[in-house]
Amino acid sequence: MPTSTPFAANAFPSIFVLLFSLLSVADLPAAFASSALPYGPGVAEITVTDAHADRPLAGNVWYPTSTPEKFERADKSKVWQMAPADPNGAAAEGPFPLLVVSHGMYGNTLNQAWLASALARRGFIVAMINHPGTSTFLRDADQARALWERPMDMSRLITFLLEKSPLADRVDTGRIYAAGHSLGGFTVMLLAGARFDAGLYENLCAEDETNVVCSVLKGWSVAETDADRKEMQLSRKDARVRKIVSMDLGGTPVLSRRSLGLVETPVLVLGSGRADMLDQDVESRMLASLLPRDTTRHVELADAGHFDFMGVCKPEGHEILKIHEPGDEIVCIKGSSDRQAQHERIVRELIVFFDSE
Repeated sequence: MPTSTPFAANAFPSIFVLLFSLLSVADLPAAFASSALPYGPGVAEITVTDAHADRPLAGNVWYPTSTPEKFERADKSKVWQMAPADPNGAAAEGPFPLLVVSHGMYGNTLNQAWLASALARRGFIVAMINHPGTSTFLRDADQARALWERPMDMSRLITFLLEKSPLADRVDTGRIYAAGHSLGGFTVMLLAGARFDAGLYENLCAEDETNVVCSVLKGWSVAETDADRKEMQLSRKDARVRKIVSMDLGGTPVLSRRSLGLVETPVLVLGSGRADMLDQDVESRMLASLLPRDTTRHVELADAGHFDFMGVCKPEGHEILKIHEPGDEIVCIKGSSDRQAQHERIVRELIVFFDSE
């Protein structure tokens, strides 16, 4: 049975094994099947090359192509409707806004591929890497302990895309954004200037060690030494990031209240109205209330659940998971047409937010 934690949006490794092992051809989601959008969704694998060879980063970059009618499947699954893609298609002429996306706990770059594909067709470059230590296939206790590395991964990804990527000359450097789901939401809030508060963390866990935030962070031995507390509390703000999107984040209770009040970067806070995994009062609602009012937009998606920020399940996906991976079927509750409707609204909210002054 999946663990109900604020960072557990993607804490289901068996699901992603199933993703690759149960193969079949899937139908395109209706929202992506139209060729009326201006671009096609190109996608390519990327490996970040920089001085940090001890923490290799790899993932995917999605980008606009000049062939809007061409959108094949990047891969296939009996459970998931995979994101339309034109693998290694020729990139359209830019410049285009850049969005970097951080996945949740034990997630990977497939989780928000639906969003990357949709935005690429609307003229965005979208890049995602697997965070070492806290991704589906890169679990490592010591790397997870160094939680401060996650926002640094995002900054490294931006630098690579601007300096070494074949798409470097197509990035609009004045429109660089970051989004994250669950633990990824916590990650990108650090990019905005929010800071971990060791005192809040210690008090929270002293009051209730079973608190879900404590369960996760204590399980990773986060901030247990003086050196680690210092690293965790340092600012990881990246001034190149002009806007932030938090998608049903987990971890607000351990963020410094003062730092949240000083965040200058505009933030779109998306919460799940169905609240099937997270207590919105101490997560997205609290986050929105602590951020500056004039630069924050809070949208609680009615009837959306935590997993609606992941991919669309095929109609039979729930039953397949129930049979093959009992307990994991929770990710496909309202995961087909209902989730597709949520995705369409999420895309609209992001476009309006990014296009606003």
